[in-house]
Amino acid sequence: MRLLMWLGLAVLVYFAVRKSFRANQPPSNQAQTEETAWGDNTFPQSSGSKRVEAMLNCAYCQVYFPSSEAVLRDSQQFCCAEHAEAATKSH
Repeated sequence: MRLLMWLGLAVLVYFAVRKSFRANQPPSNQAQTEETAWGDNTFPQSSGSKRVEAMLNCAYCQVYFPSSEAVLRDSQQFCCAEHAEAATKSH
């Protein structure tokens, strides 16, 4: 009978610690508005003051690159000036 009591107490302590641990975790970023997520091409992070930059897809080679390095031509985004020139020459 004592063993069953100690086992029950251990289970209660386990769930109490687990609930406490989950309550201390930062909330997830599920409810971001479109303006917050894409307005300045950066995404807010919950920890620290660093910001993550949005990634774009090159219209020529399909490689992803940071939005700060984008080369814009004819409303398309390219990863470098060479790919922008190659795409405009082929059309």
